[in-house]
Amino acid sequence: MKENLSNHFKALLSFFIITALSFIILVWANFDEDFVFIFSIGYCIDVLPALYLHIEYYIRNLGEEYRVSENELVHYKDSTAKRCKNSDIERIIVYMSPSIYKGSNLHFLAIESYYYARILTKAGEELIITCLLTPNLELALKRLQGVQFERRKGLFNSIA
Repeated sequence: MKENLSNHFKALLSFFIITALSFIILVWANFDEDFVFIFSIGYCIDVLPALYLHIEYYIRNLGEEYRVSENELVHYKDSTAKRCKNSDIERIIVYMSPSIYKGSNLHFLAIESYYYARILTKAGEELIITCLLTPNLELALKRLQGVQFERRKGLFNSIA
């Protein structure tokens, strides 16, 4: 699991769809000044939090790579590899939007595409893996056998 252009595009897909639909609606409304003003406020309320999450997730996992197998999780950063065996992991908590929690691919808000996992080790360390590393984060982490796995719903899943 590592950042690539495809993962960024999948996370931003709702943003692109909302932008295209917004433009179509503005064309339909003949760019009426009052309509554009009101519509722009709604657009910013939806899009700016998503861009914040995207930047936060990007910075958090910049230069990181993870490999998941049935027995361990390997974290690569700055040319070093850190192995974490299943027995060393206390639990994995995945923070996701209600639509992802239900298994739906239909997102009404741009922020619904963003989710991440917090991996807590018995040594007190914390690893964060975001959806920018893999579009199906939950499935990848469930390969770790015998690890306690939690799912939590939240609309704005900020790491901070």
